Amino acid sequence: MADTFVEVIDAIFAKMAVRYGAAWLRQWDGLDMNTVKSDWGSELSGFSRNLEPLRYALRNLPERCPNVGQFRAIANACPLPEFKQLPVPKADERVVAEEIAKQTKLREAVAPAADGKAWARSLVARAEAGERIRPITLRFAREAIGMEGRQVWQ
Repeated sequence: MADTFVEVIDAIFAKMAVRYGAAWLRQWDGLDMNTVKSDWGSELSGFSRNLEPLRYALRNLPERCPNVGQFRAIANACPLPEFKQLPVPKADERVVAEEIAKQTKLREAVAPAADGKAWARSLVARAEAGERIRPITLRFAREAIGMEGRQVWQ
């Protein structure tokens, strides 16, 4: 246990002695106080890097003397600190416009204009060239490019 945390345990015991007086000291009657403090230090060592829960426990002591488990439970009930959210940084409109232009150019370069009916034109051309295409497939291709059976969406 680090020397600074030993001082923290000593401060907790001093606060408890002031708050509870003789009742606090009677709890440890017949025990070596260094052993008791060592036990408290061991049980509370999880708070050695953040002492705020221990401060919270000292500010919220119960009516009767707590044992180390009860004290730790009070410390664990310490509310999390509230952090103020930083304001959202304003975007530079010029930089945003440049980035959008870059993305647009990239999208155009990567995805050439797609002909959604190229498959149908290809099937009709293959059929006209003499290749055997299943009749239903050819019918769907012809309908897609408007060669027969006009649909509402054409």
